[in-house]
Amino acid sequence: MVHIVFLSALFFTIPELNKKYPFRFFALAILYMFMALRYDYGNDYMSYFNIHSSLSSGLNAYGGNDQLFRLLNLAIPNFFLLIALVSLFYLIAIWHLIKSNLKVNQYWFAFLLLLVNPYLFLIHLSALRQTLALCFFMFAINYAVKRRLIPYVIFVLLATGMHASALILLPLYFLLTEKPFDKKYAFATMFVLILLLFTPIFDIIVHQLLEYLPNNYQFYYNQNLQNSLRATIISSFYLFLIVFNLGNLRGKEIIYGKLSLIAVIITLLAIKISMITRVGMYFDLFLIITIPQIFSRIENKVNKQVLFAMLISIYLLRYYAFFTNPIWESFREYQTISGK
Repeated sequence: MVHIVFLSALFFTIPELNKKYPFRFFALAILYMFMALRYDYGNDYMSYFNIHSSLSSGLNAYGGNDQLFRLLNLAIPNFFLLIALVSLFYLIAIWHLIKSNLKVNQYWFAFLLLLVNPYLFLIHLSALRQTLALCFFMFAINYAVKRRLIPYVIFVLLATGMHASALILLPLYFLLTEKPFDKKYAFATMFVLILLLFTPIFDIIVHQLLEYLPNNYQFYYNQNLQNSLRATIISSFYLFLIVFNLGNLRGKEIIYGKLSLIAVIITLLAIKISMITRVGMYFDLFLIITIPQIFSRIENKVNKQVLFAMLISIYLLRYYAFFTNPIWESFREYQTISGK
């Protein structure tokens, strides 16, 4: 069912099909119905169902300290309506991101990357609080591009109201400039990454940050979970793709490229501490913008075809691994609120 939905949505984004009429809106409609009508789909669905019930009853619940999230649950007493509205907000944010930064003939590429990478769309269905924070962050970035600090701060604070971890996004404004990313910065980035991976510097930084974060982050850190070496090696493909092509981007493309670079760096650092991928969730989504922009700048057709084949092969392998991994078993069987 899930795979059929994704294939159907991707079909309506085919450029040839959208030349005369915007059939891509059927893709959005399909994805919205899939999101809005889901029931007990994803690892955290029932947890959020119980959180909503507790908060609506005036009880304390996990995430209740995030005031905007708490108010949202109190304002919408029906959990299924809450899911439908959050789903709509999510797709509006995604569509705004894609439409504002890509050409019409690149839309299909963005949707493909969104759906074929199970750690984007599918995980966003489950991690409700952080997904809401991510949506606000997407709008915040729009103001960072326009160099409007106050609206940026406001949207990041709204994100923080949904998930406290979003507070770390505030200083990013000063890094997200259109200053060209030349070879000097590329090699400096690689050097810093090597230091973080092969010296204790990263662990020291994490220990310092944990003192200012809620206790549950310390709990995740103490579990000492790490990403596998194989996953890290595979992820390095995206690192090299972005680092050595970021210099070809122009204007606001550079800002989204920097966000994507942060995403892949965090993914690689997960070999030391897997919990850092929770932070990476704020940045991973911007890959659906940067990768199509990078490919549009590659002039050699053979190189472009080889890189595309490698890219999609890696994503398809991850897609297969996701649905065969017992950890994500709750994503295999889809059911709607009508059939619960």
